[in-house]
Amino acid sequence: MEIDVLAALALGMTLDQLLAIYRVQFPVLRQNEADTWYDAHGRIVFTVSKGLPGIGFSRDEFNGIKAMSEGTVTREIEDDTIPGGPRKRTIEYRAPFSRCDREEDYRRAWDAFSRRTGTKGTGLLDTIRGLFGRS
Repeated sequence: MEIDVLAALALGMTLDQLLAIYRVQFPVLRQNEADTWYDAHGRIVFTVSKGLPGIGFSRDEFNGIKAMSEGTVTREIEDDTIPGGPRKRTIEYRAPFSRCDREEDYRRAWDAFSRRTGTKGTGLLDTIRGLFGRS
């Protein structure tokens, strides 16, 4: 996300143009991000992403815990990522559960980087000069 913003600034784009590209060119990413939920430690608790099968709870399981404002829930999985074969492992998720908002994150990063670089999307050289404090 930060690289997206830095690249847009370097190319002289506006924040509105970056947001438009995200909305128009990445509908599947938007859909996946809109329904991917994280616990308080950043672990994926539920996702609709077809690229992450078996990650987190099923929709029915998640609907039963989604509104938790505190506490933990656990899920036992078979982990076959470690040499020596599959092992049972318990994952603990800590409430509350929340989603990311890429558009809001773009806005925050845009504000921070444009302040830091002294640019509002004025081009590559201005962005580099701003990042490294060179005139």
